[in-house]
Parts: sequence; structure tokens; C-alpha cells
Amino acid sequence: MTGPYDTDVIIIGAGLAGLTAAIEIKRRGAACIVLEARDRVGGRMYSTVADGVVIDYGAQWVSSAQPRIMSLLQQFHIPTTPTYTDGKTFYELLGRRKAARSGAHPLPLPSLFDFYRMQKRLEQLSGQIDNCAPWSTKQASSLDARTVQSWLETSMFTRYGKALFRVIAEEGLCGDLSEFSMLDLAWSLSCSGSFKGLFSAEEFWMLGGSQTLPQQMAATLGDSVKLNERVRTITWQEDAVTVFTDQEKWVGRKVILAMPPAFTARIHYEPALPFLRDQFTQRVGQGAALKFILVYDKPFWRNNGWNGKAYLDRGPVTTTLDSTTPGQTRGVLSAIATGTNARSLGLRKPQERHAEVLRSVARAFGTEALQPAAVHEWDWLSDPWARGGYSAHLAPGVLTQFGPALLQPIGPLHWAGTETATEWRMYMEGAVQSGLRAAEEVLLSFRE
Repeated sequence: MTGPYDTDVIIIGAGLAGLTAAIEIKRRGAACIVLEARDRVGGRMYSTVADGVVIDYGAQWVSSAQPRIMSLLQQFHIPTTPTYTDGKTFYELLGRRKAARSGAHPLPLPSLFDFYRMQKRLEQLSGQIDNCAPWSTKQASSLDARTVQSWLETSMFTRYGKALFRVIAEEGLCGDLSEFSMLDLAWSLSCSGSFKGLFSAEEFWMLGGSQTLPQQMAATLGDSVKLNERVRTITWQEDAVTVFTDQEKWVGRKVILAMPPAFTARIHYEPALPFLRDQFTQRVGQGAALKFILVYDKPFWRNNGWNGKAYLDRGPVTTTLDSTTPGQTRGVLSAIATGTNARSLGLRKPQERHAEVLRSVARAFGTEALQPAAVHEWDWLSDPWARGGYSAHLAPGVLTQFGPALLQPIGPLHWAGTETATEWRMYMEGAVQSGLRAAEEVLLSFRE
């Protein structure tokens, strides 16, 4: 083992949150180092190019309502393209297949009324949430005692309205509605501004692939970013910390752990963390999502009047989006499976998994979908540094009993990552916000 090396701040994780924190800390005159277990930067942003086609395996879409991520894209001169929306969106709900123009839902009138009534109720509910401390909200205890599924059953009265809500919510939460607390959903909606705001979250995507952003951010940090450095142990006291990887030893004044909460529990701490933080991380798991990138010789669905977006409640794919690069002849569809569907697919062999996915997409866009030129996927469920999809959400009882442990620093240890965001939580925007917040915490502590 080499070292010890000295710095002001040790940042663990070179995803968007960790890189944002590092850039802010260096900009304001402090020294830092970023330690990353993977052999690449970007975390859950991972892109490649295959046969000239951009393949975004992970986080992809951004919104003009997300100022921090849009500012970063402008700062690093990363071009974006609007998500293709011309044409019809496909819906398959309870065996009923319908098409609608973007922004409209093809539901029977009672179901449409039920859906918009539910949307209004959710917006009223999320408007009461304290984003910085949702567990202190007046209705926190009653909301945190219920799953989203149980709330849905008593709050909506039409089958088709419930089916549409379930498809949309389970894709966003990357799991089944029976897994999540209603308080967790209300908090996520509040962080995004409104339920309607979620429909704008897929407004743009990065032409060169989303990983180009963390790659360019890391380039500005130079040798301060260390890859293949898995952190094993952290020893700490109130004003100092030592971090041990397999190869090196680093000594600093502060640590920012920019990773999902579950992964912070895989590090050995001396002394052990307070019981509330430890019990919290025992109860926070990653969601489940698989994303498939289907490449075709042409975007045939456009010629047939479809915009590439589909909602399917039968699964295993529940959502698709057009990811075709403008000006290219080849067509690209992103197909997403979450929750039970993702876990079931993850247990199957790749050939069987791909066949199931293509059959789902063919129900929406016809038999041409069965003949892709290529199928790409990244197994986030088995990825050793993801172990799931998108992000973590919380079961009933977790936020009200253990919520403060999510954000509260412990001595020199600070927490970042999109799960800790108070704006656009679970999105790239949330990761950036969390990195800025953690950097501010650390820098303010240096002045005390």
C-alpha cells in the first residue's frame, strides 16, 4: 500500500454528484481527490458507440426545468436533441390497445376524470411536503404507513385510470407500487415540482451520450480522479479522516460519500457509525430496472405514424422511447422494464430475455420490431456498483423513523448522491444539486 497522501477533502464516487462536488471544492480554493471503484467515471451514466450508433445504457434524459444540469451542458458545450414526439403514442392497458397524440391519454371519460382527479390530489399533497425534511411534514406518519399500492386502491375508482397510473409510477419508481411508501412518492413529486413535471423530464438527451458530461468534468480535474480505487475502510474522528483503498491510503479533513446509501454500508468504519445511520442503510435498497437499446435499419415506427413512445401494462417492457440520433439512417428505441418484470428478465438467459423484450415492443409497433439489427443492454441488476436500477426508494416506515440519517453529516463524513437531493431527487439534476450541497457543507465547516 502506498501513501499516506494528504488532501482537504476525499470524495468517494466519480458519478455526477462526486464530480460536481470536486469541481466546486477546487473552484473555491480547497484541495480534493476523487476515488472511484470502477474503471470509468459516470456512475449510472454509461454510454458507448457501436457501429456509429450512440448507446446510452443508463441515465439519458434531461429537462429544461432542471437548471443545474442544463447549465453544465452549456458550460461543457455538450449538444442535446429534443426527444422525438411527432406522431402517436401507444397505450396497452388491461388488454385494450389505443393510440393518442402526445400529451393526451386515450382513456374512457370516467377513467380520464379519475386520472386527472388523482393528479390534482397528488399535486396538492406534494405541495405540503418539506423537501429538506419530509419526515417532519404534518401528514408524514399517515403517508409513511401506506404503500403507494394501498393508496391507489382507495384513491382511484376506475380500472383504466389505475392501470395508467401504475405504468407511469412504476417506471418512475423503478419498482412495484407495493414496495414503496406513499410519503416517498409524495417527496419525489415535490422535489420535481409537480406530477406534471415528471412528463417533461424526458425532454432532451445528449447527442454524444450522457457519459460525455462526466468524462469532460473529470478531464478538468485531471489527476485528482483516481480510478480502480475501491474504498475498503474509513477511520475517522471529529476533525480528521483516513481512507484506505486496496492500493492507497489518503488522509484528509473531510469525506464526501457520493454513492447510493446502500453502498455506503459496504465500507468498514472505525469507529462504527451511529446506529440510526446503520439501521437506515439496512433498509434502503436499489430499485430494479433494465434498459434495452434496440437498433433497427431505419426508424420504421415513424413511417407508420408512431413517435416511439409506448406504455404497456402487460410487460415485461412497460415503457419505450425513441432514441434515434437526428440525421442518422438507423432507428433506435429504448425499452425499459422495472420491478418484478426487470427481476424476472434478469434471471433469464440473454437470448430469452431479448426475445421477450422484442415481443413486447412488437405489440406496440408491429412485427418489424422483431427484426432489430442489434440489441444492447447493460445488466444493472448484476453490476457490482449498481445492483439495481435508477436509484433507491423507501418502504413504509423508513422515512419517518430513519429519514434524518439520510442527510445528517457524521463528524467529518458527508453524504451526496441523487438519493440525498432535495430538488429533482432521483434524476441527474438531483445528483448535481446534492454534490453542490455537500461541497457547501464541507466548505462552510472549514470556516468554523
